[in-house]
Amino acid sequence: MYQQINLFQPVFRKQEKVFGAATLLQIAAAVLLLLLTIFGHARWTLAGMNRTAQTLEQQVEKLTGQLAALEASTRTPDTAALDSEITRLHSNIEQRNNLLVQFDQLVTQHENGFATRFEALASEHVPGLWLEGVMIDRDNHVELRGIALDAKLVPLFLQQLERRRDLSAKPFETVSVTRMDSNAPQMQFVLRNFKGEVAWQ
Repeated sequence: MYQQINLFQPVFRKQEKVFGAATLLQIAAAVLLLLLTIFGHARWTLAGMNRTAQTLEQQVEKLTGQLAALEASTRTPDTAALDSEITRLHSNIEQRNNLLVQFDQLVTQHENGFATRFEALASEHVPGLWLEGVMIDRDNHVELRGIALDAKLVPLFLQQLERRRDLSAKPFETVSVTRMDSNAPQMQFVLRNFKGEVAWQ
């Protein structure tokens, strides 16, 4: 007695793996390395700004001392020249104070903004989902671009991000998910905490 078996049925076909565990681990390591590099650059920039701010503070202290010495010698007959010098020194002090204010704003922005946000992104890892691009500007606009092996992973990642107010005080309002290839399960997604477009610089 003979029995014919069709070996071309779907149950006998070899299922191809989209990504293996080693590949996903390499991708996760690459993303983590990228985030650490950005974090290190931000720390290096912050250190440079702190050094510049200290130099400006020393210059302000020196000019203030010169101003005090000139004011102490105003009892001399040549008061017109002294008044001119005092006015010039006051102008220099005001300029340096303005620079200090600008540096303080930049230091605060780097210290409390980008580094904290990248740390928050690095801690919210979802297996099967990785980021390809992160854009943040000084107006707190955040745009995340990435790829997920399954469309269900994007809402999961979005729920995790909504708990991280250190990443964005505003919720991610714009969500775009598109299939990269009709024959592949990978999904490309874009998350934004703003509506419309932003001219990134």
